[in-house]
Amino acid sequence: MSSLLQQLEQAAQGLWFLSESESALEPFTLPAGTALETEADFLKAMGSTGQPVEQVTLPYFFRNMVRQDPGQDPAQQAIAQRFVALQQWLEANLQEVRVYRVGQIQVQAYVVGKTEEGSWLGLKTTLIET
Repeated sequence: MSSLLQQLEQAAQGLWFLSESESALEPFTLPAGTALETEADFLKAMGSTGQPVEQVTLPYFFRNMVRQDPGQDPAQQAIAQRFVALQQWLEANLQEVRVYRVGQIQVQAYVVGKTEEGSWLGLKTTLIET
């Protein structure tokens, strides 16, 4: 598991998720046996009970970050390619990948998936949406 965590840290290193602000993508883990069958289970596991939560797909969550337009400069294209590679890594190395968005305006976003050992591994970031 620590190998996967290191790989994820490396894949996300230096990437910033853009909303109305920029926030780093920070790796996190949840122990094996943690139940994430429902949004309420996720809130309980994260200690965020009582917050509004919604679940979205990984492609939907990364849609703006992976988009490549002809007018982008090479640096923007390189960042988009890194997000494509990150999304592919998550899909290839984790099972049951899902994205939880917790809160309103200042949204805590969590991308999480299950490892082969049964623990949960993912990335978290903060989105500002007014």
